[in-house]
Amino acid sequence: MLDDRELLYTIASLYHEKGKNQQEISNLLNLSRPMVSRALAKAEDLGIVRIQVIPPAGCSPLEMDLAKALGIKRVVIGQYTEQSGNDRDNRIRAIAASAGSFLSLAVQSGMAVGVGWGITVHRSILALPDCPNLKGVTVVPMVGSAGRTESHYQVNIIADRMAEKLHGNALFFNIPAFVSDLKVRDFFSRDPQMKAIQDLWNRLDIAIVGLGAFGGTPSFPVGEYTLEALEDLQRQKVVGDILGRFFNTEGFIGDVAPDDSLITRPMPNVNEKVYLGIPVDALRKAKQIVCICGGSLKIPGIRTAAALNLFDCLITDSQTAEQLAESLER
Repeated sequence: MLDDRELLYTIASLYHEKGKNQQEISNLLNLSRPMVSRALAKAEDLGIVRIQVIPPAGCSPLEMDLAKALGIKRVVIGQYTEQSGNDRDNRIRAIAASAGSFLSLAVQSGMAVGVGWGITVHRSILALPDCPNLKGVTVVPMVGSAGRTESHYQVNIIADRMAEKLHGNALFFNIPAFVSDLKVRDFFSRDPQMKAIQDLWNRLDIAIVGLGAFGGTPSFPVGEYTLEALEDLQRQKVVGDILGRFFNTEGFIGDVAPDDSLITRPMPNVNEKVYLGIPVDALRKAKQIVCICGGSLKIPGIRTAAALNLFDCLITDSQTAEQLAESLER
C-alpha cells in the first residue's frame, strides 16, 4: 500500500488540504489509523508533501545575526529576486513589500507615527495594505518638503497616503525643509498646527526614516551643494543623511550650510540657512525608529547610523543584507 503513490497523494490531500484528521481518513478509506499515519510519513519522504517552516519577519537566522551584529532590535529582509526591470527597481520593490507588511502589524490604534521622505519610504507606504480595523492613528511629517517635483520628496503627500491606508489622520508640515531667511521660519512657526506637530514629535510611537548615501550619483540633498561644500563634507567624513541631515561617526553635523555661498542656487540677501524638521532629541525619543533603505553605497551609512542609535529597526533587501553581513565580518 505504501508504494501506491496515488493513494499516498489522496491521504495527504485529505489530511493537509481538506483538514480531515487521521481517524476520519481511516474510516473514509477503510484503513487502520496506524496505516494512515505511516502513509503520511511516507508521503513526506517521497516529496509528495513538502512542509516549509517560514519564520516571521525579523526571525530568520540572517535577520537575527544582523540585528545582533548591528546592535539593534530587529532586521527585516525583503527577498530580492531577479525580475524584469533594473536592479534598483527590484531592490526597492522587495524592500517596499516587506516594509508595508511590517508596518501594517507594527502600527496599532491610537499611535503617533512620524514619516520622512525618499523613494523607498514612499514606495513602502504605497505598499502598505489597507488597515480598516485601526482607530485614532495620527501621521505627521518629520521634515519639511523639498523644492523638488518628485512625489517621494513631498513629505505631506507621503503622510497623507499613509494616514489613508491606516484610516487615521495626517497633520501637514507646510514648511520647506531648508529656508534661507529666519523671517520665513518665524512666519511658518506661527501656523496654529505647528504646536500640534511639535507635540507629536515629542511622543512618537514609530518614526519611519530613509537613509541617503554620501557618494555615487548626487541626489537630494547632496546634489544641492557646491563642490566646495561637498569637499567640506568629505573632510568631515560624512557617510550619509537621515531626514536631510548629514552624519558622520560622531553624529549629525550641525551647520553643514551656514550661508548661501554653499548652495548651488543663487539666493540673494541671505544671511543664514536653517534646517526645519524634527529636532534630533525628539527623534531619539521615538519608541521605535524604523530605517527603510537598501543598496551597497548605503552600507557605511547603515553601520554608522546603527552604532549611533539613530534607528533600532532596519528594513532592507536580501542583496544588501548579505553585503552588510560580509562587511561586518571583516
